[in-house]
Amino acid sequence: MHAVASLQSKYAFEGLLYDAVLECNPDLLDSLPIGKVVGNSSQTLRQCKDPKVFFSALDQNAIPHPEVSYESIQDPTDSWLVKHTISSGGTGICVYVEDETSGKSIYFQRKIDGVSFSLTFLANGDELKPIGFNTLWCETLGESMPYAYAGAITSVDLTEQQRYTTINYATALVREFKLVGLNSIDCILSGDGIYVLEINPRIPATYELYETKQGDLMKEHVEACVSAKLAATQRKQLLRAHAIVYAPQLIRVPASLDWPLWTADRPHQEEVIHKYEPVCSVFAGGKNVAQVREMIHTRKKTIIRKLMH
Repeated sequence: MHAVASLQSKYAFEGLLYDAVLECNPDLLDSLPIGKVVGNSSQTLRQCKDPKVFFSALDQNAIPHPEVSYESIQDPTDSWLVKHTISSGGTGICVYVEDETSGKSIYFQRKIDGVSFSLTFLANGDELKPIGFNTLWCETLGESMPYAYAGAITSVDLTEQQRYTTINYATALVREFKLVGLNSIDCILSGDGIYVLEINPRIPATYELYETKQGDLMKEHVEACVSAKLAATQRKQLLRAHAIVYAPQLIRVPASLDWPLWTADRPHQEEVIHKYEPVCSVFAGGKNVAQVREMIHTRKKTIIRKLMH
């Protein structure tokens, strides 16, 4: 709040954009000393992050989702997950263990095996414009974080009907929660069925895989939020990927480290990063999925090697 107030007094900006940092703290969004939030309202955040509200909306719109429970599982013959409502990026998801107690900020969801993917889209409260489909990657960071967000690639093996179905599900939720600007919907493809896991009612991490050097997508986000206009321009679909590099152990960032151009979100010199904390992001692009996956894997190893020497 102090940082925002300081910037506001210096630059007198018209509005503020936000991403996952504020997703789980809508009260803070209300308290910020700004004139306009260029994105979904705090009320929308509360509704989308409340599992009872969200899954009820899915049921009312006949949108399939994994079974959920708000009470402790009595007979866990199948695999269940424990999900925290005040988390993002997969950090609040863990495997259910026997005698796990229920609570206000957690719920239980039956685990479904399949391909995790998302649809990044632009919305104006009534309609949406699909930006792209992404395969989502996760990484195990110790026993407490088996599903941490690890990155994404702008490619998913979906049929046209499955893409159409996902867009329809997302459109129904846009109207249900009056979503505006950039958002994403997380799903899992299991067999031929598509199950909705959650909606991300804010600028998603995957947006940067589609952004141009001119910032066209961010301009479209502002326009959708402020004027309810969805840009008609069609962007070229490129094969891109990004991934988060997590620290394998406690490290201190070398002062002399030469950061490659394909990195972003770089830490400060001499910064201490604890085990399993994010170090930076790496990016790659190419002509086929296998090539891009290999490039991402190699670049993650390169950063770790630079940090460990």
